Amino acid sequence: MSAEEAVAEAVTGESPPIVAYTADVSICSQICRLAIHEHGLACEHVNVDIECRMQNCEPWFIRIQPKMTVPAMKYGEMVVGDSKDILYFLAERHPGLYPAATPERTAIDDFISEFYGRFGLIAAFTFGHLVRTNSAVKDFIRKGKTDVSRSKLEQVVRGSDPGLANLAQVKLQRIQAFDMVAWAESQDVNALCKKMGALLDAMEATLATGQPFLVGDSYSLADIVATAFCARVHFIKGEALFGPNVSAYWGRMQERPSFKQAYICATWEDALMSKQVDAAARGEDALAVEWARPHVSR
Repeated sequence: MSAEEAVAEAVTGESPPIVAYTADVSICSQICRLAIHEHGLACEHVNVDIECRMQNCEPWFIRIQPKMTVPAMKYGEMVVGDSKDILYFLAERHPGLYPAATPERTAIDDFISEFYGRFGLIAAFTFGHLVRTNSAVKDFIRKGKTDVSRSKLEQVVRGSDPGLANLAQVKLQRIQAFDMVAWAESQDVNALCKKMGALLDAMEATLATGQPFLVGDSYSLADIVATAFCARVHFIKGEALFGPNVSAYWGRMQERPSFKQAYICATWEDALMSKQVDAAARGEDALAVEWARPHVSR
């Protein structure tokens, strides 16, 4: 952010232009989008296809986010990557979802830490189930995460920008050393459901007190993360892993305007990926399916 933007924001309370680079189905992207909309901020949304087109491996996106991960958020002239950083970045500049009182902040921070401590588990839970859906889904994942990613990164390596080439080479080596589908197929999905259930059980106990939100009577950063977490569990298992208090909480979160504004993907049908898989299974070009609300084919 420029000095002029910082002064203007401090005086007016308004934010500079915001651009959110996210993937519709990405749980961390959904956290980013929820945070922006729960703060009541206007933003431009750019959907980054990380399942089929693998746009995260293209030069334009690497220049924005060298890690090649979503989300990334432009806030004026600043770029903030990683959903956890975005959560706290926005909370510092737009008070309301991160109370000043120490006990509440500690509870919020503890829940957020519990969630991010399970990030690898959440990925295993997601793809471990998806590759078992059917052969069309498995083939789609293999093509995007391995074949298309490798091809696009190889193009960047051969390109004229040495800085991008170096970044792409590191990413390419990781992809070549990691078989995404084999890793997903090796997962014990029943054990993963139990591990995901541990955080849901903690939420169930917290909500058993009758409070409407995870930390007291006010919506907070913890609820942003919890909504995205519930959405991912629901995306894979419906409400099968939810207790009654979590189910009621989930219903309340879906009623919030931000849920639709942030396009929370809570079912397979919500995701661009599902439309692309269907197109590929019909022998059509999955690349012809674009992100939209609702998703459409050209």
